[in-house]
Amino acid sequence: MNFEALNRNLKAARRARNFLALAVVGSLGVNLLLASALNTATRTTVLVPTRISDGMVSNGNVDLRYVEAVALDAVYSFYNASPNTADYAREAIERIASTRDRPELLEAFDEVADDIRNRRLTTTFFVNSIDHDWTKFEVIVHGHLTTFIETKSTDRKARSVRLRFVEEASSVRLASLEVLEDAS
Repeated sequence: MNFEALNRNLKAARRARNFLALAVVGSLGVNLLLASALNTATRTTVLVPTRISDGMVSNGNVDLRYVEAVALDAVYSFYNASPNTADYAREAIERIASTRDRPELLEAFDEVADDIRNRRLTTTFFVNSIDHDWTKFEVIVHGHLTTFIETKSTDRKARSVRLRFVEEASSVRLASLEVLEDAS
């Protein structure tokens, strides 16, 4: 056996082992940094209103499920909002509002959207229940409105929203949306 050859092989094996150990330590360090970054990262989920189709009125009968979907879409458009989703929400209100009441609804929406943009807020509405009164053609949505600044919840309050509807061109359209004072 050649001692020089064995010594070279031993040094090469030690270098390879040391390089592998250094790579493993480096990989563990990077994994720890990634785990730490993932653990400390904050995420915000913004709920976007659904796309609804036009609801038809057939023989004077209105599909209650459709009107509930329109009511929820309107409430979500108004109150599941952030500075980045305001344009889409405005389009949703435009789409479901009655022709006669559209300017007032859009004006009310613009006030809410401007406040959200100016204060850089995100709001989320969690629905608890829905009540119907078809003699008055209205739906009342009960829930909680949570306000976030960046990712921190700053306010949570009960809110009830009354939505009134009208029949327009064989369709059901939103006529008004108002927050009820006695929300509990």
